[in-house]
Amino acid sequence: MAIDRRVVRTRTALYDALVALIRTKDYEAITVDDILDEANVGRSTFYAHFTSKDDLLQRSLERLRDLLVGVRQGALDGVEDGWDPARALFEHVGEYADVQAALAGGHGGAVLREAVDKVLADVLRQTMGAGPAGGLPRELVIQHMVATFNTTLRWWREHRPAMAPAEADALFRQLLLRGLPADVATPFIGADKRVVKRLSCA
Repeated sequence: MAIDRRVVRTRTALYDALVALIRTKDYEAITVDDILDEANVGRSTFYAHFTSKDDLLQRSLERLRDLLVGVRQGALDGVEDGWDPARALFEHVGEYADVQAALAGGHGGAVLREAVDKVLADVLRQTMGAGPAGGLPRELVIQHMVATFNTTLRWWREHRPAMAPAEADALFRQLLLRGLPADVATPFIGADKRVVKRLSCA
């Protein structure tokens, strides 16, 4: 069932208010009253939709889910060249890089990361189908993809913030599709002596 337009408008106003405040104020210092004033929404209305400031931040990622679903639908309808949620995610993060930076390292950052994990995992579950994935447990594959995305995302924002979203996406694809070269991974996972010998002679 479609959500009432008034509900959508109210939630959007609250989401936008929180983002605007994060850009000007430390997340821990933002109060529900600040959000209400910024959004011009009453207290009872706020609590009819959200239980807390953290709940509002976490559920603001519903818009990210909508973005990914929209990208997928565009691909199905032939409007987009293909379904590319990873690229859409990196571009979205690039657009809101200042918000990510403001939340990094604090409680708000942890809430946001958890919400992103949930959204990405949910979308993957909906699109991958049931049963094993490539001979591996489906949930393990989903968690691996989410973790690899987050590792790339965090490295990008902390070490190469000037890098374009497309470049970060390319690194993510390389890690996900090709993995690590054997000589890089071997010190951690060990290897058959014959493999080690071949690597040392390469």
